[in-house]
Amino acid sequence: MSRSIWKVPYISNIFFSNSLMKKKNFKIWQRGSIIPANFVNKKTYIHNGIWLLTVNIKFGMIGHKFGEFSFTKRMGKEIHFKKKTKKKK
Repeated sequence: MSRSIWKVPYISNIFFSNSLMKKKNFKIWQRGSIIPANFVNKKTYIHNGIWLLTVNIKFGMIGHKFGEFSFTKRMGKEIHFKKKTKKKK
């Protein structure tokens, strides 16, 4: 469910601190906060519940939430393989 229109977009106060803006790499645990414009072309580590994933913030990501770019489930062919059992004749 999306956030109500009358509410202000949620951006944590931590993102506006001067000590954080001097760093090149950020570690982010708040996946519900919106990506501000001053994060463009910076490398961030977003926590997905298990480990930190590296994400490079691009111009098209502004206004989206951090959680949209940190996948929590594994993707790929390895998770869909099943062991085939041979039938006895």
